[in-house]
Amino acid sequence: MSAAQVVTLRVGAPAHGGHCVARHEGRAVFVRHALPGELVEAEITSGGADARFWTADAVRILEASDDRVVHPWPEAGPGGVGGAELGHVALPAQREWKLAVVREAFERFAKMSFDGQVHAAPGDDERGGLAYRTRVSALADDQGRAAMTVYGTKERKRISAMPLALPAAEEALLAAKAKPGTRIEVAVSSDGRVHVAWADQGDRSAVIERVTVGDRDLEFRVRSTDFWQVHRKAPSILTEAVNARLGDADRVLDLYAGAGLLSVAMASQGRMVTAVELHAGKGRSSLSVNLAPYETSMEIAGDTRRTLEAMAKDGVLFHDGAIVLDPPRAGAKAATVAAIAALEPGRIVYVACDPVALARDAALLAERGYSLESADAWDLFPMTHHVETIATFTR
Repeated sequence: MSAAQVVTLRVGAPAHGGHCVARHEGRAVFVRHALPGELVEAEITSGGADARFWTADAVRILEASDDRVVHPWPEAGPGGVGGAELGHVALPAQREWKLAVVREAFERFAKMSFDGQVHAAPGDDERGGLAYRTRVSALADDQGRAAMTVYGTKERKRISAMPLALPAAEEALLAAKAKPGTRIEVAVSSDGRVHVAWADQGDRSAVIERVTVGDRDLEFRVRSTDFWQVHRKAPSILTEAVNARLGDADRVLDLYAGAGLLSVAMASQGRMVTAVELHAGKGRSSLSVNLAPYETSMEIAGDTRRTLEAMAKDGVLFHDGAIVLDPPRAGAKAATVAAIAALEPGRIVYVACDPVALARDAALLAERGYSLESADAWDLFPMTHHVETIATFTR
């Protein structure tokens, strides 16, 4: 079968990853740039005659959904760069898409129902789901200009726009020049300052971030290349949501603490916080700096699972406390979930950027005696398939 083969498909339900599922001669086809219910001509992008499934791009729309809109970033359309795979979907329908994906993940992998919603971040509707990213990055092309990878390939294309970014971040990214192949990192801090870093120069630029949590204004010092939530409103949304789920827990173990966003927010309320983070590089970490003003907090630099196992060996328990975790996209996984449960926390608050990973870990927690109390999601990545979910588990 030629990779350029085009087939006509009636598109079905959305699937995790930004695709919709269609069927062709009994085979599943995962189609990008389509909407449920549409009739499309799709170009097969991967899969041979014996493959269990194919992937495809919708290249011609024969019957369009009422939720189809003009993509705000044509460079990310069929055959283009990744990063805005839902740009052809009206913003309310994007949230319905993500809600369907989260529900299906919980039902399939956790055998649980997801009764929450996908909430919009303040201001996103007014801006059409654009201009929200405070962090953007690209690889320098052969001329040293910002380029991104064509989805499913190793090919890089220079970009002429980045409408998902704050205007200042977009301007800085497109103006940057670097050695070919170097990653260009742009961060716009909460005070509007623009920081540009190149991967081969190390973490030289300090960024000051201010986050409002309830009636408090918190300040963070992070390196420009440290992980930080990219949506302009995400830090406030997530810290307030996590704090609300902790109840009266005065002892909290914060796993995968990063630069300390959640740790500081919890410590600012007078909670005793122990933050665990495996640091890369040398020198004092952003987490250490940000936790320093809070006498009720402490930091442990180390691997999460090994740290939990050492605590359990020492008899540490969290019966009246809580464990908060915000793991990488792959989730905590079985060994770490077992180590969390061994500390017997009264409450677990799980922040997840991947609903399938969360659902799989929810099933593991259920095996350890933890039930899902509640869960909700936030659309902190408009125009993409990503969604942030927070779930609370209790013994």
